[in-house]
Amino acid sequence: MEEHALNYEKTKELVKSGHQLVVLLGTQNGMHEAASLVQRMAGQLDVLIAVLREKTKQCEQLAAECAYLMNGAAAELNTSWMLHKTMLGAQAALVCIVQGDIKSARDWLEGTTDEAGAELPNDITVAGLQPWFDSQMVSNDGKTGFLTREEAEKAIRAEIPATEAFLREVKSQARQEGAYFVANRMLAAWDAGFIEDTAKNAADIARMILTSTEFMADAPDGDFDRAFADSVLADIAAQLRVGGGA
Repeated sequence: MEEHALNYEKTKELVKSGHQLVVLLGTQNGMHEAASLVQRMAGQLDVLIAVLREKTKQCEQLAAECAYLMNGAAAELNTSWMLHKTMLGAQAALVCIVQGDIKSARDWLEGTTDEAGAELPNDITVAGLQPWFDSQMVSNDGKTGFLTREEAEKAIRAEIPATEAFLREVKSQARQEGAYFVANRMLAAWDAGFIEDTAKNAADIARMILTSTEFMADAPDGDFDRAFADSVLADIAAQLRVGGGA
């Protein structure tokens, strides 16, 4: 962080010096072109500083959220092993109970709770088990009850806004590049004679594909599913069969 801040300060000083040099060169005969060049370079460097600062901030946010996710993944892996151990111990205890060996059943059950995050009060009774159980089923945000897979994912996504924004940016770029790919392939096929159509129609279709990128940001996810295209193609194929065109 300190190194980045230092580099920013040095670059800002360089930009400042560049603007000062522009003023100095502007007062010298025959140096107007040089002054204009330095001014453009200083302006571009100033823009670069802002871009780098924003990208650095984004990377720092992603690193922090990655650490958060790594910690959560490690905790989840640990929990899954504890759950596996608990289920095995419970199964073993049931066998002991069925065979009348209560002492062994108790030993198996106690072994499954060695790493439990909650402790039972020494004076608890059977009647007090349900209230104790309910009091333990509380998350960090104070909510109670079972957390579904969908709710868990939603809660995690809310904690990693920078990662979500980065993934949206990557997805958006990939979709745009996909449109460019389709337009290129379509025009290449037309140019090679594989598509029999007029130059105007080929150009219109290519432009339609390319301009679709302007609407991708606000388009619902369903617009990127090929189901609609498959349905229309199936209808066209059926019409061609009926008309004898296939």
